[in-house]
Amino acid sequence: MVLDLTSRTEKLLTRLGMWGAVQGSSSLVVALILSVALLESLAPSVVRLLSSGPANSVHVFAVGIGLLVGMIGYFAGDVWDRVVFEAWYGPQGKWLDAARRPFLVFPAGSALKRARAQAAQALPRKPDTPDTEKGVYREAVKVARRQVERWERIEHPLILSRFLRGLLWPCLSVACLVFCSAAILPGVGAATKAPPFLLVGGGCLALTFLCLVPYSHLRVVHMLRLYQDVAAHHTKKKSERR
Repeated sequence: MVLDLTSRTEKLLTRLGMWGAVQGSSSLVVALILSVALLESLAPSVVRLLSSGPANSVHVFAVGIGLLVGMIGYFAGDVWDRVVFEAWYGPQGKWLDAARRPFLVFPAGSALKRARAQAAQALPRKPDTPDTEKGVYREAVKVARRQVERWERIEHPLILSRFLRGLLWPCLSVACLVFCSAAILPGVGAATKAPPFLLVGGGCLALTFLCLVPYSHLRVVHMLRLYQDVAAHHTKKKSERR
Protein backbone atom coordinates (compact mmCIF):
# COMPACT_ATOMS: atom_id res chain seq x y z
CA MET A 1 0.00 0.00 0.00
CA VAL A 2 2.82 2.41 0.89
CA LEU A 3 4.64 1.56 -2.29
CA ASP A 4 1.45 2.16 -4.27
CA LEU A 5 0.93 5.51 -2.54
CA THR A 6 4.54 6.48 -3.21
CA SER A 7 4.21 5.57 -6.89
CA ARG A 8 0.94 7.49 -7.20
CA THR A 9 2.52 10.56 -5.62
CA GLU A 10 5.48 10.30 -7.99
CA LYS A 11 3.20 10.03 -11.02
CA LEU A 12 1.14 13.01 -9.89
CA LEU A 13 4.19 15.21 -9.32
CA THR A 14 5.66 14.13 -12.67
CA ARG A 15 2.40 14.91 -14.45
CA LEU A 16 2.25 18.34 -12.82
CA GLY A 17 5.95 18.98 -13.40
CA MET A 18 6.50 19.78 -9.72
CA TRP A 19 9.63 17.79 -8.91
CA GLY A 20 11.77 20.90 -9.25
CA ALA A 21 9.56 22.76 -6.79
CA VAL A 22 9.56 19.91 -4.27
CA GLN A 23 13.33 19.56 -4.54
CA GLY A 24 13.93 23.31 -4.39
CA SER A 25 13.02 25.98 -1.88
CA SER A 26 9.34 25.06 -1.53
CA SER A 27 10.14 22.77 1.41
CA LEU A 28 11.70 25.70 3.27
CA VAL A 29 8.73 27.94 2.44
CA VAL A 30 6.27 25.33 3.72
CA ALA A 31 8.31 24.86 6.92
CA LEU A 32 8.31 28.61 7.54
CA ILE A 33 4.58 28.97 6.87
CA LEU A 34 3.79 26.00 9.12
CA SER A 35 5.88 27.35 12.02
CA VAL A 36 4.33 30.80 11.80
CA ALA A 37 0.80 29.37 11.46
CA LEU A 38 1.22 27.15 14.53
CA LEU A 39 2.46 30.02 16.68
CA GLU A 40 -0.14 32.41 15.29
CA SER A 41 -2.85 29.97 16.38
CA LEU A 42 -1.78 30.76 19.95
CA ALA A 43 -1.72 34.54 19.50
CA PRO A 44 -5.36 35.15 20.56
CA SER A 45 -4.78 33.23 23.81
CA VAL A 46 -1.60 35.16 24.51
CA VAL A 47 -3.33 38.46 23.79
CA ARG A 48 -6.08 37.62 26.30
CA LEU A 49 -3.43 36.58 28.81
CA LEU A 50 -1.52 39.84 28.38
CA SER A 51 -4.54 42.10 28.30
CA SER A 52 -2.44 45.17 29.04
CA GLY A 53 0.02 44.57 26.19
CA PRO A 54 -0.39 45.60 22.53
CA ALA A 55 -1.85 42.83 20.35
CA ASN A 56 0.34 43.76 17.39
CA SER A 57 3.49 43.02 19.37
CA VAL A 58 2.25 39.50 20.07
CA HIS A 59 1.66 38.85 16.37
CA VAL A 60 5.06 40.27 15.42
CA PHE A 61 6.70 38.10 18.08
CA ALA A 62 4.83 35.00 16.85
CA VAL A 63 5.90 35.63 13.25
CA GLY A 64 9.53 36.30 14.23
CA ILE A 65 9.83 33.21 16.43
CA GLY A 66 8.00 31.13 13.81
CA LEU A 67 10.43 32.17 11.07
CA LEU A 68 13.40 31.45 13.34
CA VAL A 69 12.08 28.02 14.32
CA GLY A 70 11.27 27.19 10.70
CA MET A 71 14.75 28.17 9.47
CA ILE A 72 16.60 26.29 12.21
CA GLY A 73 14.37 23.24 11.83
CA TYR A 74 14.77 23.11 8.06
CA PHE A 75 18.56 23.39 8.00
CA ALA A 76 18.98 20.98 10.93
CA GLY A 77 16.75 18.39 9.24
CA ASP A 78 19.57 15.95 8.54
CA VAL A 79 19.69 15.20 12.28
CA TRP A 80 16.59 13.04 11.72
CA ASP A 81 18.58 11.01 9.16
CA ARG A 82 21.74 10.69 11.21
CA VAL A 83 20.15 10.08 14.60
CA VAL A 84 16.54 8.91 14.43
CA PHE A 85 16.43 6.98 11.15
CA GLU A 86 19.91 5.57 11.72
CA ALA A 87 18.88 4.28 15.15
CA TRP A 88 15.86 2.54 13.63
CA TYR A 89 17.05 1.33 10.22
CA GLY A 90 20.82 1.83 10.17
CA PRO A 91 23.24 -1.13 10.09
CA GLN A 92 22.67 -1.62 13.83
CA GLY A 93 19.10 -0.32 13.82
CA LYS A 94 16.72 -1.78 16.37
CA TRP A 95 13.99 -2.28 13.75
CA LEU A 96 16.23 -3.77 11.09
CA ASP A 97 15.29 -7.35 12.01
CA ALA A 98 11.60 -6.58 12.39
CA ALA A 99 9.39 -8.71 10.14
CA ARG A 100 6.28 -6.81 11.24
CA ARG A 101 5.64 -3.11 11.29
CA PRO A 102 6.79 -1.48 14.55
CA PHE A 103 3.81 0.15 16.28
CA LEU A 104 1.75 -1.06 13.30
CA VAL A 105 2.60 2.04 11.22
CA PHE A 106 6.37 2.18 10.72
CA PRO A 107 7.96 0.03 7.98
CA ALA A 108 9.46 -3.33 8.85
CA GLY A 109 13.22 -3.46 8.42
CA SER A 110 13.84 -7.09 7.46
CA ALA A 111 13.45 -6.48 3.71
CA LEU A 112 15.87 -3.56 3.93
CA LYS A 113 18.43 -5.71 5.73
CA ARG A 114 18.25 -8.39 3.01
CA ALA A 115 18.47 -5.84 0.22
CA ARG A 116 21.49 -4.16 1.83
CA ALA A 117 23.28 -7.50 2.15
CA GLN A 118 22.58 -8.35 -1.51
CA ALA A 119 23.81 -4.95 -2.65
CA ALA A 120 27.00 -5.35 -0.61
CA GLN A 121 27.75 -8.57 -2.47
CA ALA A 122 26.96 -7.00 -5.85
CA LEU A 123 29.07 -3.85 -5.52
CA PRO A 124 32.01 -3.84 -7.94
CA ARG A 125 34.06 -1.92 -5.40
CA LYS A 126 33.82 -2.84 -1.76
CA PRO A 127 33.49 0.02 0.77
CA ASP A 128 36.85 1.21 2.07
CA THR A 129 35.46 2.81 5.23
CA PRO A 130 35.90 1.39 8.75
CA ASP A 131 32.13 0.97 8.99
CA THR A 132 31.56 -1.31 6.01
CA GLU A 133 27.80 -1.43 6.23
CA LYS A 134 27.47 2.36 6.17
CA GLY A 135 29.85 2.46 3.24
CA VAL A 136 27.53 0.19 1.26
CA TYR A 137 25.03 3.02 0.88
CA ARG A 138 27.63 5.50 -0.37
CA GLU A 139 29.09 3.04 -2.87
CA ALA A 140 25.61 2.02 -4.06
CA VAL A 141 24.74 5.67 -4.67
CA LYS A 142 27.89 6.10 -6.77
CA VAL A 143 26.92 3.10 -8.91
CA ALA A 144 23.29 4.15 -9.34
CA ARG A 145 24.16 7.75 -10.25
CA ARG A 146 25.96 6.60 -13.39
CA GLN A 147 22.65 6.34 -15.22
CA VAL A 148 20.27 9.29 -14.92
CA GLU A 149 17.05 7.33 -15.48
CA ARG A 150 17.94 4.76 -12.85
CA TRP A 151 18.88 7.41 -10.32
CA GLU A 152 15.75 9.51 -10.89
CA ARG A 153 13.49 6.62 -9.90
CA ILE A 154 15.65 5.90 -6.85
CA GLU A 155 15.90 9.55 -5.81
CA HIS A 156 12.19 10.43 -5.93
CA PRO A 157 11.29 8.90 -2.53
CA LEU A 158 14.40 10.56 -1.06
CA ILE A 159 13.24 13.98 -2.30
CA LEU A 160 9.80 13.44 -0.79
CA SER A 161 11.28 12.28 2.52
CA ARG A 162 13.43 15.42 2.70
CA PHE A 163 10.36 17.55 2.09
CA LEU A 164 8.61 15.95 5.07
CA ARG A 165 11.81 16.01 7.11
CA GLY A 166 11.82 19.79 6.85
CA LEU A 167 8.51 19.89 8.72
CA LEU A 168 9.53 17.69 11.65
CA TRP A 169 11.64 20.14 13.65
CA PRO A 170 9.19 23.07 13.30
CA CYS A 171 6.31 20.90 14.58
CA LEU A 172 8.33 19.41 17.43
CA SER A 173 9.95 22.72 18.41
CA VAL A 174 6.64 24.56 18.57
CA ALA A 175 5.17 21.68 20.61
CA CYS A 176 8.00 21.94 23.16
CA LEU A 177 7.69 25.72 23.31
CA VAL A 178 3.93 25.56 23.84
CA PHE A 179 4.10 22.84 26.51
CA CYS A 180 6.76 24.80 28.40
CA SER A 181 4.51 27.86 28.28
CA ALA A 182 1.56 25.81 29.56
CA ALA A 183 3.69 24.52 32.44
CA ILE A 184 4.61 28.09 33.45
CA LEU A 185 1.03 29.42 33.45
CA PRO A 186 -0.06 27.89 36.81
CA GLY A 187 2.94 29.55 38.45
CA VAL A 188 1.80 33.00 37.36
CA GLY A 189 -1.78 32.43 38.43
CA ALA A 190 -3.16 31.71 34.97
CA ALA A 191 -3.86 27.98 35.17
CA THR A 192 -7.24 28.42 33.47
CA LYS A 193 -5.46 29.75 30.36
CA ALA A 194 -3.44 26.52 29.92
CA PRO A 195 -5.97 24.35 27.96
CA PRO A 196 -5.58 26.24 24.63
CA PHE A 197 -1.81 25.90 24.94
CA LEU A 198 -2.09 22.18 25.65
CA LEU A 199 -4.44 21.76 22.72
CA VAL A 200 -2.05 23.44 20.30
CA GLY A 201 0.89 21.48 21.76
CA GLY A 202 -0.98 18.20 21.28
CA GLY A 203 -1.81 19.18 17.71
CA CYS A 204 1.87 19.90 17.02
CA LEU A 205 2.87 16.49 18.38
CA ALA A 206 0.22 14.85 16.21
CA LEU A 207 1.58 16.69 13.15
CA THR A 208 5.10 15.56 14.04
CA PHE A 209 3.94 11.95 14.14
CA LEU A 210 1.95 12.34 10.89
CA CYS A 211 5.12 13.59 9.16
CA LEU A 212 7.47 11.10 10.85
CA VAL A 213 5.63 7.98 9.65
CA PRO A 214 5.64 8.77 5.89
CA TYR A 215 9.16 10.20 6.21
CA SER A 216 10.36 6.84 7.54
CA HIS A 217 8.48 4.92 4.85
CA LEU A 218 9.90 7.06 2.06
CA ARG A 219 13.47 6.72 3.34
CA VAL A 220 13.08 2.95 3.47
CA VAL A 221 11.53 2.86 -0.03
CA HIS A 222 14.46 4.94 -1.33
CA MET A 223 17.04 2.59 0.16
CA LEU A 224 15.16 -0.51 -1.01
CA ARG A 225 15.07 0.81 -4.56
CA LEU A 226 18.75 1.68 -4.39
CA TYR A 227 19.93 -1.68 -3.08
CA GLN A 228 17.59 -3.70 -5.28
CA ASP A 229 18.68 -1.75 -8.35
CA VAL A 230 22.37 -2.33 -7.64
CA ALA A 231 21.81 -6.06 -7.05
CA ALA A 232 19.60 -6.46 -10.16
CA HIS A 233 22.05 -4.55 -12.34
CA HIS A 234 24.89 -6.79 -11.17
CA THR A 235 22.85 -9.93 -11.90
CA LYS A 236 21.99 -8.63 -15.37
CA LYS A 237 25.67 -7.98 -16.11
CA LYS A 238 26.60 -11.50 -15.03
CA SER A 239 23.96 -13.05 -17.28
CA GLU A 240 25.11 -10.95 -20.24
CA ARG A 241 28.70 -12.15 -19.81
CA ARG A 242 27.52 -15.75 -20.03
